[in-house]
Amino acid sequence: MTNSLKNLTSILLLLFLAPIVIATIQTPLVTQTQLPEEKKKEETPIVYAAQLESSPIATEITEPKKAFVYFTHYQEAYQPILAAKGEKVAVYHPESNITTFQEQINAQFAFHQVETEFLENYNKQEIKEYNTIRPFVLNALGHNKYDIILDIHRDSMKADVTTLKVGEESYAKFIFVIGGEHENYRWNEQLANNLSDQLNKLVPGISRGVLVKSGKGVDGVYNQDLAKNLLVVELGGVDNNEQEINRSIAILAKAISNMFFQPIAS
Repeated sequence: MTNSLKNLTSILLLLFLAPIVIATIQTPLVTQTQLPEEKKKEETPIVYAAQLESSPIATEITEPKKAFVYFTHYQEAYQPILAAKGEKVAVYHPESNITTFQEQINAQFAFHQVETEFLENYNKQEIKEYNTIRPFVLNALGHNKYDIILDIHRDSMKADVTTLKVGEESYAKFIFVIGGEHENYRWNEQLANNLSDQLNKLVPGISRGVLVKSGKGVDGVYNQDLAKNLLVVELGGVDNNEQEINRSIAILAKAISNMFFQPIAS
């Protein structure tokens, strides 16, 4: 009787443990070596990659924001672009310069619901500094209201500072310059920081941040006293090529759109 009871107990215990043993064999336990790989995947930055190089298909602007764009130092050029065109490699050029990206800026901004106006109808040969372009900017601002105003430049720094490599693609980096010698510069600085943050959310590291300049040897105002939403932005440097500039313009357009249209988190 005692042996029968023991045998019955053994059978019942075996029946109870069998599903657990089978499940363990079929589903291996997660090992410690798998966790870092999963964590690494989660930390990999997601890069915005739509419409980065060619001009996007024109779309109807239904709820537009307005941007005003001009180029104080319009002759600032990119050496790889001049080389590709068989031009003498230089950092300034009267025709093949930063203004050649005007069409790309217009198309990318429109794609992201930002209507763009450019400073036109002035003698560029006479406008090379902040004080000479100032009356034209002032006139434009007196006739229209803009959500953002961009004075776009090309930085003088080399590729190791102005270029970002992400996977197989490279981008021209941005930096925002704020003149700290007028009483309302904090407004310009705040907007620059907001836009810099939006850029880095899309492509981490694409913005080098915000540089406030004042003191001897610098302009210190950059016409930003004319409007609280006027930003001087450096788009890449002397070593950046056309593809890198185009990709970054697309990122800039998306970042501006996000800044205007995305709801502020509470």
